Amino acid sequence: MKKLISKIGLLTLSIGMLCGCTDSFDNMNTDPNNPTETSIALLFPKVAQYGYCCKSWEYQLGESLYTSQYAQYVACTTTSFTTDRYNYVDQYSKESFWRVYYNYVARTMSDIRTKILPDHPEYDNQYQVMRILAAFVAIRTTDIYGDMPYTEGGTGAVAPAYDSQKDIYYALFEDLDEAISTLEANKNLGLATFGSQDVIYNGDYDKWIALGNSLRLRMALRISFVDPEKARAEGEKALAGTLLSSTADNAGIPCASEDQANPLWTISGWNEFRASKTIIDAMVANGTVNTSSVNDPRLIFLFSRTENSFTDPTFPEWQGAPNGMPSNELGTTFAQQHSCVWGYQACDYNSIGDANAAYTQYYALIERRKPIMNYSEVCFLKAEAALRGWANAGSVEENYEAGIRASIEESRSNLFCSAGLYESDPDYNLANDEVYIEGVKIESSDTEEEKLEKIISQKWIALFPDGVEAWAEFRRTGYPKMNPVIVNESTEIPQGEFIKKMRYIEDERNLNPNATSGSLNNGQGDGMNVRVWWDTGRY
Repeated sequence: MKKLISKIGLLTLSIGMLCGCTDSFDNMNTDPNNPTETSIALLFPKVAQYGYCCKSWEYQLGESLYTSQYAQYVACTTTSFTTDRYNYVDQYSKESFWRVYYNYVARTMSDIRTKILPDHPEYDNQYQVMRILAAFVAIRTTDIYGDMPYTEGGTGAVAPAYDSQKDIYYALFEDLDEAISTLEANKNLGLATFGSQDVIYNGDYDKWIALGNSLRLRMALRISFVDPEKARAEGEKALAGTLLSSTADNAGIPCASEDQANPLWTISGWNEFRASKTIIDAMVANGTVNTSSVNDPRLIFLFSRTENSFTDPTFPEWQGAPNGMPSNELGTTFAQQHSCVWGYQACDYNSIGDANAAYTQYYALIERRKPIMNYSEVCFLKAEAALRGWANAGSVEENYEAGIRASIEESRSNLFCSAGLYESDPDYNLANDEVYIEGVKIESSDTEEEKLEKIISQKWIALFPDGVEAWAEFRRTGYPKMNPVIVNESTEIPQGEFIKKMRYIEDERNLNPNATSGSLNNGQGDGMNVRVWWDTGRY
């Protein structure tokens, strides 16, 4: 009997243990370090920082080695790289613009839309914010490559179909419609918010609405030469809504600490790039862009003096390097002759001399956000919209001047110098702001084309260091007037001409048959001498 009771007890205990184990089986077999679901708030910072190449690796490969050279913001001064002479290196394109869009933005947005949002409607406002952010990155990507996978991009399709750039623009206009209208209707419903995870606006939906409308205005003007009716309709829709209205509304992304506050700072310390001759020439006094008698007030905040000028008082203080120099002329000596790309603290030599040490060392400590869109750009967009006669755009001249003033404020505020530390610079004089603005103003005698040239040339300076946007504006308008590269080693681009788009990466060409269709890009196919849809050949 005791044996029977013992066996029954043992069986009961076993069943109880089995039931207990079964009840917690799912928990026991779930990896806490690999959650199957997450709040989309936690995804936002990574989408923002990767989507805008805030890491120094992606920034160097994409923006420093490609678009900022094409926009003639920077020029290469080392023999290590050949892209300034229009050579193509697949890794640079793959690891920067292509990968960051599809791996970190398109795929994340697809997962949110299909896997997270259906079960979590409380995330809806956050999703609309991320749609606006994703639209910015999608526009950057299609402006670089032209036609590309958009509808099926990031969905896991093995060979995603390519959408025309026109269709991508039209789809993104619809995305902005839905995102903005949803935020306007639901912003006060108490749905989930990003809070501090919104590293751009800290959960302020009104600012996101204004940013979305400002992007719509940028996109509208981008297509104004190729699709003027759609451009006007979308532009006037944007102008009827709220836009970025002061520099306090500027949208930028704080960068990772390992990048020492900004990837541009990081790459400037590597001494592989200098300011381009084109932008320095545009900012020094009595030039073609700066027709005033004083240097552009932004010059000392954006670029540094030449190293040679610290030891040789006869050497030019500000000098840019021509783009596309032959490799046998590059190196340390060449670099020393040209201005750096991070203002005072671009290079170690800027601490030479006691007179410069104070603001030099202070400047090394400041943080600059990676810009997405600034108020100064919105002013220039409104100036061009007014030039085109779009409703609610205001005055051409007033918007143009407001853009210059905002840009000067933005460059100066990078110092965060409430104490006015930069005023110790002998080149700094607040009165020169007015001299400069008067010297570059739009005159009543200017033709419409001359007015456009002034607007775009000033916007190009204000956009620094956003080489993606600046290159797109040059291709759209032909302004500012740029210099052909000294040496063009491309087998695709005719001598004396400019690169027109980035080619598709080798993985796409080899693995996706859609990437090699001759019907892409208005029947031109792929290549660096192929114009994107909105490029009407004005340069």
